[in-house]
Amino acid sequence: MRTSLRIALLVAATALLLSGCAIPVAPRVTLGGVPIEPYVADTIRERSQGLQGFDGLAANEGMVFVYPDEAVRTFGIKGVGFPIDVVFIGVDGTVSGVESLSPGDARRVQSPGPSRYAVELPAGWAEANGVGVGSEFVYEVER
Repeated sequence: MRTSLRIALLVAATALLLSGCAIPVAPRVTLGGVPIEPYVADTIRERSQGLQGFDGLAANEGMVFVYPDEAVRTFGIKGVGFPIDVVFIGVDGTVSGVESLSPGDARRVQSPGPSRYAVELPAGWAEANGVGVGSEFVYEVER
C-alpha cells in the first residue's frame, strides 16, 4: 500500500510538472541600453497600487506599468514617500517624455501621446543615465 501511494504521488507530481506550470521569469527591461530590475504592474490592481507601500527603489530598480492598450497615461505620486522619475514610452518603443514628481506634489503628469508602457524610477535616474526623449525601451518576456 505504501509503495502504491508513493507511485501515485510521483505520478501526480510528474503530471503537474509536465502540465505547463512554469515559474514566472522577470522580463528583460532596458531603457537607453541600461538594464532595469523591474517590478511589473500589469493588472488593474497592480497599476493602481504602483509604488505605494515601497520604502524606495535601488539604483537600477523600476516599476514597469504594462497596459493592454495604447492611450494617454496619467500619473501622480499620491501615497509614494520618495521622489521619482516617470518615463513614458511612445507607441514606437522610444521614450516620449520624462517627468519628475516629489512627495506632496499634487500635480498629475500625462504622457505626450498614446503609450502602452510607463516606467517609474528613482528621481534623477533618467538624467544620470542619459535617458531622454527618443531613447530606446526594450521589454522582452522569455517564453
